[in-house]
Amino acid sequence: MANTHATSNGPANGPGTQGISDAGFAARVRDAIDRQELSLVFQPQADVVTNRLTGFEALSRWRLSDGTMLPPDVFVPMAEQGEAIHLLGDWTLRTACVAATGWLRAGYPDIPVSVNLSARQLDDPGLVLKVLGILAETGLPAANLKLELTETSMFSQTAEAREALLRLRGAGIRLVLDDFGTGWSSLATLRRVPVEALKIDKQFVQAMVEDRDAAAIVQAVVALAHALELGVVAEGVETPEQRLYLQAYRCDVLQGYWLSRPLTADGVDDFLAERSAILPPIGLGGSAAGPQTSG
Repeated sequence: MANTHATSNGPANGPGTQGISDAGFAARVRDAIDRQELSLVFQPQADVVTNRLTGFEALSRWRLSDGTMLPPDVFVPMAEQGEAIHLLGDWTLRTACVAATGWLRAGYPDIPVSVNLSARQLDDPGLVLKVLGILAETGLPAANLKLELTETSMFSQTAEAREALLRLRGAGIRLVLDDFGTGWSSLATLRRVPVEALKIDKQFVQAMVEDRDAAAIVQAVVALAHALELGVVAEGVETPEQRLYLQAYRCDVLQGYWLSRPLTADGVDDFLAERSAILPPIGLGGSAAGPQTSG
């Protein structure tokens, strides 16, 4: 597993990967959960103008017993090829909800957690009951959970999957369309699915300062989203210049290393406790006191 880069029919073939069956990888994921090799990190999201904290995105990490880190862009696609994605997805959702419940009990009521949902999970007929069961088990209000879906999974969804999304939204869970502009973009999809926000992929955000075409795409996506009464999250923000562009384009929320690298659970506690960790708005000095959360 330390040498694993993909399954034999995956996008990033590598040594030691041939012959790994779906069942075998599912067993390995189950074993990783039992051994506590899997963990979550949380990347903060903040208002582009005020820098007020608006939530965290949960991201899975896999560290083997010998300390080797398996990149998520390796093990997540591997899991998506078989039943392992349901094990990984259930574990991620439950762990993220437990963490968000802790923030709620610590006095931060308006900090939702975002969890990625794969196309294979979306096809699970038991998805709605599973998600609602985890919310009931952890005590997290539905409004404090966001599920992020890719364009590709939304485009290829079945009628049953769309009904599942409508039921989840009806229960109060919030839906976000991830990596907008990189998949099978369909404006009709935006009309059919009750998402509350679009996430602009980092390849456009990181190129927009130097590339007029990328800048035009970012500006157009923001305008489109707002015309449809949707919010906009920009991923991969790493520089003050990128934030200035996003302010000019009236983007709503930013996420990226400029604000913070992904944090461990303990790091989130420190981030929330130390208000100076949340950067002040451009043009303002000092740091705000007390919890700064979004409504």
